[in-house]
Amino acid sequence: MTVKQIHNVNEALLIMRHFIDLSARLLPFLDELQRKRRPTPKEMVDRERIIDVYENYSFDTCTSESLLDSNILELIQDSFSNITACQCSKDYNKSQRKLVRFMLEYKRLNDNWGYATAN
Repeated sequence: MTVKQIHNVNEALLIMRHFIDLSARLLPFLDELQRKRRPTPKEMVDRERIIDVYENYSFDTCTSESLLDSNILELIQDSFSNITACQCSKDYNKSQRKLVRFMLEYKRLNDNWGYATAN
């Protein structure tokens, strides 16, 4: 592998990690906003901005599998889709399960990144 290729992989990992960290903050917030019965105008704007982030961010879910040996991007995509599709309590339960799966995988990866940084 050349120095340029290593640099490209490192850059891709950094971008992916930032997106994953951002998702760990935004998806629970989006879930909370979706559950609000009477959101304020600011909350409605926040909700739309978060939805725009995920609808306009194109990524291949296989990328995280090849670079991180994790399906975290697929979990993010599933969580987002389920959160935004919620119409009833059954939907909310399903979206919660998807969000928990994502957060557990995020915690596992974050712990691994912490170990790698410590070494």
